[in-house]
Amino acid sequence: MKSRRRSISVFSISALDLFAAALGAFILIVLVLFPYYKLGGTDVSMEELEDLVQKRRMAAATTQTEMAQIRAIQADIWLMDKQYKSTQDNMSTIEAKIREVLKQTSDIQIPDPPPVPKPDPKPEPTPVVEPPRSVGRGVEFSILGLSTSRKDIAIVVDMSGSMRAHSANVTEALNEIVAQMKPDNRFVIIGYRGGPTYDTYPSGSRMANADAATIRGAQNFIAGLPSRFGGGTPTQNAMIKALNLRPQAVILISDGQPDDGAPTTIVRNVTNRNRGRAEIHTVAIGRYTDDKNLTLFLQAMAEANRGDFVGRAR
Repeated sequence: MKSRRRSISVFSISALDLFAAALGAFILIVLVLFPYYKLGGTDVSMEELEDLVQKRRMAAATTQTEMAQIRAIQADIWLMDKQYKSTQDNMSTIEAKIREVLKQTSDIQIPDPPPVPKPDPKPEPTPVVEPPRSVGRGVEFSILGLSTSRKDIAIVVDMSGSMRAHSANVTEALNEIVAQMKPDNRFVIIGYRGGPTYDTYPSGSRMANADAATIRGAQNFIAGLPSRFGGGTPTQNAMIKALNLRPQAVILISDGQPDDGAPTTIVRNVTNRNRGRAEIHTVAIGRYTDDKNLTLFLQAMAEANRGDFVGRAR
């Protein structure tokens, strides 16, 4: 009797059921978690990831550089702090030495200096009194307190409107000057007013010998001057006109400040034009003591040109 051959099964039905159940559970879990798979990943491409990595590397390098700079600054601060402490120590040492020196010097006795003998008082110098100017001093010409030895004289007279108040005074002063002329003198009278315009004697603004006929003509000219007073006071122009005639002396008669320039500028310009050739004397007419600027102007003009200043108030 043949024996029955049996085939042996490795897996039983129960094991298959177990595998099937496990596979089903896995599929179920996959189905449940699948919607969350995309959310858990990233949409960034590889190029973007590489770019992001490169930026982070650069940022890290920058951070390292800044950290190195910070460490260098910290090292400098530490060194400066060390130097400061060293300086403090040195200063403390110096201060201690100074205190020691002061203490030593305070104990030194300095004798008082010997008294200085007082110098003998010097006698005061005797003041030198200049004699008054007069004809007796040998000068050729002396009038209105002015003296000169010069022969050629230009008389420059202000004919502005303000001179009307001093007409008699002006004509009297001019006649006194002309009466002192000698035959060997030469003179010219230049009257000036705004414009500038000029009235001159002799005509043509030329020097004339002081003979009898010329003196009479000058007196007639002086008598007619007050009727032509008027306008401004262009003193600078009149002085330049007079100096162009190359006189040896000029007598300027005025009652007011010039209006054709600043007084200091006019003095400088006239002095530069004169170059020391002519004496320039000045006469203030009227209430000149009430006009400080006029007085200063006429004084400065005379002093700068070797002349004298006088006032005629009456």
